[in-house]
Amino acid sequence: MAYAGHWLERRLGAATAATALSAVALSMAALSILPGDAAAQTPVRGGKIVIARSADITVWDPKYTNDTLTLQAQGQIYGNLLQSSPDGKTLQPSLAESYEVSADGRVYTFKLRPTAKFCDGSPVTAEDVKFTFDRAMEKDSRVLWQFPNKPSVEALDPATVRITLDKANVAFARYLTLWGTHVLSKSYTEKVGVQEMGQKPLGSGAFCMDRFVKGQVTILKRNPGYWDTGKPYLDEVELRFVQDENAAVLQLRSGQVDVAMSVPFSQAESLKRAPGVVPAMVTLDATAAIVPNLKTVPAVADVKVRKAMLMALDRQAMVDALLFGNGEPAQSPFYGPGVLFHTRDFGIKHDLEAAKALMAESAFPKGFTAKMLIPSGDEMAGQAAVIVKDQLAKIGITIDVQPTESGTWFSLWSGGNFELVYKLGSNLVGDPAQNMPFDFWSVEEGGRNAAFSSYRNEEIVKISKAAEGETDPAKRAAMYREVQRIAMSEVPQIYLFHPSVVFATRDHVKGFAVYPTRMVRLSDVWRTK
Repeated sequence: MAYAGHWLERRLGAATAATALSAVALSMAALSILPGDAAAQTPVRGGKIVIARSADITVWDPKYTNDTLTLQAQGQIYGNLLQSSPDGKTLQPSLAESYEVSADGRVYTFKLRPTAKFCDGSPVTAEDVKFTFDRAMEKDSRVLWQFPNKPSVEALDPATVRITLDKANVAFARYLTLWGTHVLSKSYTEKVGVQEMGQKPLGSGAFCMDRFVKGQVTILKRNPGYWDTGKPYLDEVELRFVQDENAAVLQLRSGQVDVAMSVPFSQAESLKRAPGVVPAMVTLDATAAIVPNLKTVPAVADVKVRKAMLMALDRQAMVDALLFGNGEPAQSPFYGPGVLFHTRDFGIKHDLEAAKALMAESAFPKGFTAKMLIPSGDEMAGQAAVIVKDQLAKIGITIDVQPTESGTWFSLWSGGNFELVYKLGSNLVGDPAQNMPFDFWSVEEGGRNAAFSSYRNEEIVKISKAAEGETDPAKRAAMYREVQRIAMSEVPQIYLFHPSVVFATRDHVKGFAVYPTRMVRLSDVWRTK
């Protein structure tokens, strides 16, 4: 494998891994920072930074996007009606300077900023918003689930948009911060066509896409028509594709890049002592999991097998070894303690003997063999795969780990052409409603076929749909508690852990942060020299 697996195996060889790592975990905790740590300093305008990213950008068309690292890039060139606060907990104005909600919670009326412009200088209008939403709700869209309750969009005048839902959805405003609602230019898209727009987008956000060489580099330049006066501070950003995270760290140390988006935990401690380098850590609202394909692998269609797989995995040891203790085993289908209504009450603990007993009771007592796709260049995925392979072998399951280029990995996964797949899913709005369609609903219901796994539970679908419109917080909490109880009794995915991630910058980069949503906001970043 291309992932320092030998290093991980040595770490796991010690029975007292958690104890041995405790000092490291405490040391790592000192890396933690809050977003906006540079807020007390005066920003400097101008200059360029280079960011090393471990995955390429798959497409610039939000309608067909579903991978986080592509979203990180798209979020720099596109604007939304609303945006999340850095911690993902509250909403802030963006292309819309204000909005009102009707008493019944069904009608949202937005007033657009008169200063908001696309990168060609044309104004962002209500017709652009209507075009964007209508297009994103077409049947072939990969973001249809981001438009719950059948929104009907009207352009009342050039600066006023009205969105009417067929029934109330308490999380709807938060959906408007997601990538499916990135506002596109109607005239530009119709002029150049969908194919060219997907390669040469016209942005409505802080930056404009200047050059895109797939598999190599993307150059972003300041949008002179950005609505937030004085931002972005930088003239230019280079997004450099450096697939191997260790190579990215070497480039950061040497000054070839200014930011390494993902740093292996094995290197984080040494980076604290590297001249001119500032590492930092953030706990994500995210879950690493293994998605089984119930259609291509008959064994995983048996709930006893899926439960046995989860029980066989020592996920605390995984957190200790991979994350130096900076994370926690996943005990819920919700994407971490930072998400509303998350509970650990229905978690399944590591119990190898119980796992063996379940396998013996299943329809596959002798085990089975399956291929597991992981995104190549992702060290955490590669190291997690080493542990999964080793520990599932103890209950008779043979895993063939297959590192795959990130674009191909997602294409195979989303096309249903997989047996097992490693995913790191994020919650971008702090509300479980965001993840319900993707993880549990069918395509016909606006979902993604339960993360493309073909899993189906009618009760989860029914409850999660009702919870979207429930305005009583206590009742809504009870609904989502029941969703978690059912899901953990059936284990539709093999939930691994909620991770922290380490990133690092050169010391002249200010205002840069990876947020718990795993997003970044480059409009807030500047450099001092």
